[in-house]
Amino acid sequence: MNRFVLMLEGDGDDRYITQQTLSELQVDIPIKFSSNSIEFFNVLSEREKPALILIDYNSVPENGIEVLKKLKSSAGYNDIPVVILSDSNLPKYKSECYQHGASSFIKKPDSSEGTNKKIASFFNY
Repeated sequence: MNRFVLMLEGDGDDRYITQQTLSELQVDIPIKFSSNSIEFFNVLSEREKPALILIDYNSVPENGIEVLKKLKSSAGYNDIPVVILSDSNLPKYKSECYQHGASSFIKKPDSSEGTNKKIASFFNY
């Protein structure tokens, strides 16, 4: 079974930082990036199920909540852990994400050390 992580992240810098951090951490699972929700759902329909899904709250054209709702209402995806990443730490965002089936809600870190710690924590799922 060829498991992978699927990440919906529109920001090229964030995708690059994530990829570099995974290399530094020597994570032995491939990551597939989608830059928008349309591409994200196309990847899901073309490949086997990912081991972990990371979704940027501010994705486009659908935001992270809309993607999460659609994902969790689709048969076969309820058992995959979904982590929502956000620039904001507002309680209403967190609550809404958990209400719709997110496994975790993580505020994007502001430092490279924080980024390394957060990305390493993804692989505890």
